[in-house]
Amino acid sequence: MEQRHVEIFAGSAIMAMAVKNTLSENNILYVERNDIESAITAGFGSADKAVHIFVLEDDEEKARYALIEANFDDIDEVGDLIDENEEEE
Repeated sequence: MEQRHVEIFAGSAIMAMAVKNTLSENNILYVERNDIESAITAGFGSADKAVHIFVLEDDEEKARYALIEANFDDIDEVGDLIDENEEEE
């Protein structure tokens, strides 16, 4: 059975670097979708929350706890996603 990816972060490129570092330190694989680079390549401007980080569904809980431990729960981009996830449960 193929695992699906879930979004763990959506925000600025700077914050995405910190999120990716935290995930790497916790041996959590991730996929990055960078809409900023895509927009530049296509000749468009960029928008807020233009970098998206995804993890495998099985790693989602571990990733969220790693981000909370690293105090990312205070950051709007991650906090919004954590709040959305809790509402779905």
